[in-house]
Amino acid sequence: MILPLLGLVALAAAGVAVLVASPGSQTQAGGAGSTSPTPTTPITPPTPPTEIEALARCLASEDADPTILVAIAWLCIQVARRRKTSMLALLTSGLGWGPQKVWVNGKSVIRFASTDKPPTDLTMLLAAAVLGGAVEPSSKFRAAAPTSFVEKTGASRRIGPDGRPLQPETKDDRLIALQEEFGGLVGRIGRWYFYRLRAPTQASIGALPILD
Repeated sequence: MILPLLGLVALAAAGVAVLVASPGSQTQAGGAGSTSPTPTTPITPPTPPTEIEALARCLASEDADPTILVAIAWLCIQVARRRKTSMLALLTSGLGWGPQKVWVNGKSVIRFASTDKPPTDLTMLLAAAVLGGAVEPSSKFRAAAPTSFVEKTGASRRIGPDGRPLQPETKDDRLIALQEEFGGLVGRIGRWYFYRLRAPTQASIGALPILD
């Protein structure tokens, strides 16, 4: 990373997030729940969001580990650039904030990532830093150039209108099977697994390189 990540964490803890805490002032740079059915329709932001806010919401919705957050932020930025689209469009598909899987007119839509949770001071700082090029993931992660990410986790306790969890349980077999959709597995960081389009598929996850 170009700037020490722990320094950013310390700044957030000290309240320096005022530097990026006002989304409307930024220049654009580029879950657990109830077991009963919960609203899963996207929420329209009350004011026009920025690229930083969109990415910060994604980070807040995915994890709390700064190393993971920087990796996911960098991946999202690269994908948006390759697709020649904005961060907001990549993450929301024009449907507003919400979980990755939402229902529109009775049909499910799976977006690139979740933007369900509001941004925190830390995720605003990290989103701004990665978008601005001040922070980046490890050289191993950048060389792997992943284009998708999946968390190895149990099924979400949030239930959609179809009676199914918003996120299905993801174990080794599903991680392997998802290569048909996302391309080959190229590595992992903790419980997060990373894929790259057109990369060779892997028969198991046991020997994947660690990209932190």
